[in-house]
Amino acid sequence: MKVGSRRGFLVGAAAFTASVSVGACRSRSGGNGDPLDVSASAKLPPAPESLAADGTTIVLGDPGAPLAVRLYEDMSCPACAEFETEGTAPYLKRAARNGALQLQFTLGSFLGPGSEVAANALRAALDQHRFADYHDLLYREQSRVRKSGGFTRDVLLGMAIMIPGLRGPEFDAAVLETKHRDFVEASDEVLRTSSVVGTPAMAVDGALVSSDSHELYTDRSRLYRHLKKASRAG
Repeated sequence: MKVGSRRGFLVGAAAFTASVSVGACRSRSGGNGDPLDVSASAKLPPAPESLAADGTTIVLGDPGAPLAVRLYEDMSCPACAEFETEGTAPYLKRAARNGALQLQFTLGSFLGPGSEVAANALRAALDQHRFADYHDLLYREQSRVRKSGGFTRDVLLGMAIMIPGLRGPEFDAAVLETKHRDFVEASDEVLRTSSVVGTPAMAVDGALVSSDSHELYTDRSRLYRHLKKASRAG
């Protein structure tokens, strides 16, 4: 599939959705001193949020962390929502909060205007240090929103009320006026010109996870072992 083809992304997302079967992951205690081995019940501080120097990468966690995991997503992609709510994305966010890695996001908008306004709103949420909470909320609500026509500015503002400290004159204006249009376009271009052929996609320390490694998106234990191996190689 050609990277520049929007249909290629859609086909890739559909294939991922069809193949996903998210099972329960064995909970680990995280008490062995391994920051990657973090329990779902661990009490963790929020991860630092920042925009990388490239102007298109949103980072959760310490930007200086030696292990970097990049996620390529579109906020309107059903497979991305499944990965974020039922797959291994929550584990990655806990690992970032635990200092084990920096979690990088490249937000595409190949699925249309709804994705564009959602990416803009997420960039505005970053300015308020509420990216992670808002990102989680949008994916939890994506299915419902998609059935009613997709993300719009009014929908995004209405949902932002649910995140304490997010709504305010600065955030509202950024959403209504598409303040971060340049970010949205540049981020989408990064995704379009990358080697990614479908979303969600993952790269570990710059190495794109192969398209047949679906278990890394669904199985916490397998992803842990993959990341552990990468950290040792680094």
